[in-house]
Amino acid sequence: MPMTTAEVDTPAGHDSSALAEPRVDRLAPYDEFVMKVREACGEPGTQQALRRGLGKPLDEMPARTHAALLRRGLVPDSARPTEKRAYYAVAALIAARPRTMRKADDHAMEPEDAGAASGQDEGVADPSGADPAHTAGSETERPTDQRPSWGTSLGTSLAQAVTRDRPDGTRAGGIESRLHLLVRQETDGMYRMLPAIARHLGSSGVPIDYGRLLHDIAFWRYQRGETAMRWLEDFYRTIRRATRDD
Repeated sequence: MPMTTAEVDTPAGHDSSALAEPRVDRLAPYDEFVMKVREACGEPGTQQALRRGLGKPLDEMPARTHAALLRRGLVPDSARPTEKRAYYAVAALIAARPRTMRKADDHAMEPEDAGAASGQDEGVADPSGADPAHTAGSETERPTDQRPSWGTSLGTSLAQAVTRDRPDGTRAGGIESRLHLLVRQETDGMYRMLPAIARHLGSSGVPIDYGRLLHDIAFWRYQRGETAMRWLEDFYRTIRRATRDD
């Protein structure tokens, strides 16, 4: 189910360490899929089969790719064709991760990272506009009723790729143009662009929140405008904060 207008206003997480924080219930089935695909990729044959689906529409998927997902029952039987394509696409992106990113992503999922994650959460703003670091009256205190996170959107991840190298955001141009092109795409164009964007993030050392990505692209056909706006908001907000804090 896509976000409602009210829920879209809940800010995305700062980075993939947000996976260790409480997440909204609606991300749960997508996170479970991601976890199972990561486990399946522990078998080299399965990883190769899933990777072969990279950038392909459903009717061009190799039989081995179908088998790798369907034999394990990973794609919900109730999923519509547009949703199924999202599952296949994200599975292929996960399988295509470079080894260094596989280690980083898997480490981010470990429970012991939760403490570090909560200490680096300046990128998550309260919906009311208050700074979470100051809400409880102390710079070190955090609200006990912290809202569940929507994780990290692709817009935030792309901004992190910019600010990781240049905190002042002066080299945002190329990534910004790519994001602008991505959000204008219809479904087929969006899926064609995703592998290259994932490779760019991987080369920049920025993990992808695959559960959030799956949620967003599964409803691209119906919610492109809302998702595009969210990614753009997150992109510029993240760069703005990095520039302010520099």
